[in-house]
Amino acid sequence: MSSFTRVSRSAAKIARSRAEELRRRLIALGALDNSLKPFEEDGFVFFPLKELEGVRGIVEELGGELTRATFEVRERKPRTLREALSRRLPGHLLDKLPSSYDIIGNLILVDLCEELRDYAREIGEALLRIHPRAKVVLAKGETTGDYRIRHVEIIAGSGDTETIHREHGCVYKLDLRKAFFSPRLSGERLRVARQVLPGESVLDMFAGVGPFSILIARIQPSARVVAIEINPDAYRYLLENMKLNNVEDRVTPMLGDARKILENVREEFDRIIMDLPYRSLEFLDVGLRACRRGGIIHLYAVSGSLEDLSRLVENRAAELGHMVEVEAGREVMEVAPRRSIFALDLRKASQPLYGFKNRLSPGGLGWGLR
Repeated sequence: MSSFTRVSRSAAKIARSRAEELRRRLIALGALDNSLKPFEEDGFVFFPLKELEGVRGIVEELGGELTRATFEVRERKPRTLREALSRRLPGHLLDKLPSSYDIIGNLILVDLCEELRDYAREIGEALLRIHPRAKVVLAKGETTGDYRIRHVEIIAGSGDTETIHREHGCVYKLDLRKAFFSPRLSGERLRVARQVLPGESVLDMFAGVGPFSILIARIQPSARVVAIEINPDAYRYLLENMKLNNVEDRVTPMLGDARKILENVREEFDRIIMDLPYRSLEFLDVGLRACRRGGIIHLYAVSGSLEDLSRLVENRAAELGHMVEVEAGREVMEVAPRRSIFALDLRKASQPLYGFKNRLSPGGLGWGLR
């Protein structure tokens, strides 16, 4: 081992049977040097000391002695990507390192710009040093198709891309190569679930592996949830996650296209979740038809601003013969320069809108965005 990784330091030597007691007392005194690793030899444990004041009496009381020993220096874990890569990447690329990334179970999902692609392996290995419990680092690619398959590339680590993710007391089994999942909607899932009232009927139109549906069923056991998913792999994980979270009696899963399924469903729901940000507006007619008068639609969509999205949704609803009120709106996350996913809580008016072309408010936001 290199001499640079070991140092000689004042030490407390104690029998193994009394070592834990001494360790706690040294910590309480502030005398234990955590930058060095304690070690065991011939039945004795050696603790590195920062200072000797007040230590001798404690050590001797427990049957130990003060001495000197050579300790291994603890490797300091980097706290940020920039810190971990400060000597391995050209300076002009350090500012391009992602400031955030997703941790999903024991996987890390990171978005790399084109300039960083040649350093993908170094970045992946740095992330594993920062998060030693993670097993695999994936570079994020484009999400495509009706099944919402995100293309990912393993850049560090090894193993399966199937994992178990824990969130708000629920567990979700999933494979990022087969089903879409974003931990960045964790706060939204909790916000929506807490709004569900006892006995409500809830429709999750694009359920994925079940994070909205299952959390609602756990938080509000008397609610009844219908979860629709078109991707067979995501649907398989939805079924498995319902079992893992013991909500099979409260969630009704349905495999298929939401539009086609709901053509044959005459029930109206108290609350509808439309979490398909890039295409949810294409299904607004379906959501409005399935929502009871006075019910709530939680709609997620990509737009340049909250005001633009609110105006667009209100006008499109009017074109479909419905009036909606934007009860709440918020930015969820940025997905591109000047483009973000926004959440709108829409209340469907208690009466249908007729002659809508003459009733639209001039400003577009005529129903009070809060």
